[in-house]
Amino acid sequence: MIEREEMQEVVKEYKEPIALILGSHSALDAASGARDYGLKRIIYTTKKRAIIYLQNPIVGKVEEEIEDLPKQTREDMVCVFDPKDLKKKGGWETALIILDEYPEIFKYMDELRDLECLQIPNRAFSVYLGGDDHCSRIEKEFSIPILGSRRLLKIENRGEVERDYYWFCDKAGIPHPKSYEFEVYPKGIRLKEYVDEPLLLKSEHAKRELEREFIFATDSNDLEDKVVVEVEHGNLNEDGLRRARIEQIVLGPHANFNFFLSPLNAEEEWGDVDDLYAELHDMNLGEARVCLANEFLSIDERRETIFDGLKRLPIDVQQKIKQVPSFEVTCHLAMSLRESLLKDIHRCANAFLLATKRYEPPGIIGAWCLQTLITWGKVPGKAVEYGLYDVPSGEDVYAHIPVTQDVATRHGGGTNVHMGVGSQYANAKYNRRMSMGDRIALEIKRALRLRKLEKIVT
Repeated sequence: MIEREEMQEVVKEYKEPIALILGSHSALDAASGARDYGLKRIIYTTKKRAIIYLQNPIVGKVEEEIEDLPKQTREDMVCVFDPKDLKKKGGWETALIILDEYPEIFKYMDELRDLECLQIPNRAFSVYLGGDDHCSRIEKEFSIPILGSRRLLKIENRGEVERDYYWFCDKAGIPHPKSYEFEVYPKGIRLKEYVDEPLLLKSEHAKRELEREFIFATDSNDLEDKVVVEVEHGNLNEDGLRRARIEQIVLGPHANFNFFLSPLNAEEEWGDVDDLYAELHDMNLGEARVCLANEFLSIDERRETIFDGLKRLPIDVQQKIKQVPSFEVTCHLAMSLRESLLKDIHRCANAFLLATKRYEPPGIIGAWCLQTLITWGKVPGKAVEYGLYDVPSGEDVYAHIPVTQDVATRHGGGTNVHMGVGSQYANAKYNRRMSMGDRIALEIKRALRLRKLEKIVT
């Protein structure tokens, strides 16, 4: 296991850190943020994906307006097949490393460390370099400092690790979809008890191991019948079903809340704000500062193939289509939230990050995303506790309930929607354009200036 202390010692020697980014997912946002704050950036990708970064070059320097893109690209960007060649070329701002396969990057740990690289983690980083469901290769072999929590990357692999994000949700005391036990047999599944409510099965796709198969059903009988059909069609198999999860369907809009936990800000004094925060929320000053340092940047929602197209059809057409909808994430859109509900999101997010800090120190660092379904239902307690002032005394209290569907403890997948324009909540706080990529780069620059790079890496 690569211990945090080892990586902290490495970054103490860094003079000009370079943002190292796996070319996929949210790489363009991370690269443009690095450019906006004067950091060099290296994107490593494969031959099949290189077209993305060749046709969308992130070049130029801080606040430099680009008129002649070919000239600027010629001056600022280099493309290599071997990271060792980067040492031979000076003056570049962006470097593109072309690999046959992503895991080849492990061969160049020494060279990238010599270049003073800091890895910006995204989901593709965990999936393509993790090595297994426990992200063992990243934990044991990826000897580049990571701006984030190395040991929390694996908690997204729900059902595969004991302490997945549902485990942390339970420790945090925040709601998530209820799950149901079931047995697997060669042709399908059988739930241990009849469930009379809508259900969702999440399983590995039989033919594409990095994709998931989703099956929606009205009740447990309907789900069992549909699984048999999908096994026959070759989309599900027995091995994948043994690692699957069946959970209740929570009715409500899906929203991804993008946060940034700043270890630097968690050590700062906030004047009257942190004292009042601690008093109102019955916590100590250190916990209050951690919560205040958990900066809310933006919200996005997902559009999925082929489900998004299917739901746009008239209901009579939907009912006649035999194809089971797939749910591969395809695009993201910006959102805002009814302002009074932000208190509930902050409460859930703070509880989750404090749980990670307690059970897997140092806890969340940097970019992360709380993915929720926001439903409506009966809640315990008094109405005023939920900010409701028009509920008659003695009446049941109903309110919006954020239900945690997913947690990403790294740079979220939807933040490219804010690239170049910033994130509305972060823009308002900083009084300037601030995407997630910008916020990551700002933390690096500030940590470097304060000689505290070791505070933000694992």
